[in-house]
Amino acid sequence: CSSSTTSATTNNNTITFDALADGTYSNCKISVTDNATNISDNLSVRSFTIDTIAPTLAEETAVTTPSDNTTPSYTFSSNEAGTISYGGSCSSSDNSSSVGNNSIDFNTLDEGSYSNCTITVRDNAGNTSSPPLQVNTFIIDTTAPTVASTSPADNQSSVAVGKNISVTFSESMDNTSVT
Repeated sequence: CSSSTTSATTNNNTITFDALADGTYSNCKISVTDNATNISDNLSVRSFTIDTIAPTLAEETAVTTPSDNTTPSYTFSSNEAGTISYGGSCSSSDNSSSVGNNSIDFNTLDEGSYSNCTITVRDNAGNTSSPPLQVNTFIIDTTAPTVASTSPADNQSSVAVGKNISVTFSESMDNTSVT
């Protein structure tokens, strides 16, 4: 640590260190010389950290889509601990992030499509991740499908044995789930 401050007065003085790189400083000392060239004992400055770098976020586990879970989970990683903020249509009571993977549960969401949810982390030095982490687009679907129509019609009699049967559902279906 060095400073270009060259004068001191009796009582309290403010000293500004020259520009310092990001990192922890634990060995800075200050001494003063009076007009008779007497040098004071070194005054140790408390350990301090310079942090000008914002956290970096990345998606680790996307929200499952489509899903009937109205409080879906999402996992992201951060290289710094800090406070989580949410943007768009999603929010959560999980407001603290740590270094590594962070699993959060979104607050209850209505049925629908979500494409504007974002996450930012502000580290302890006040640096905020930028741009915000965009959560994957996902769909919450809590409405069970219904049969919209059948052919032949329900309770129709005298249907030929070889006649094809068709069923129309109220929404797209996973063919493996139809029994």
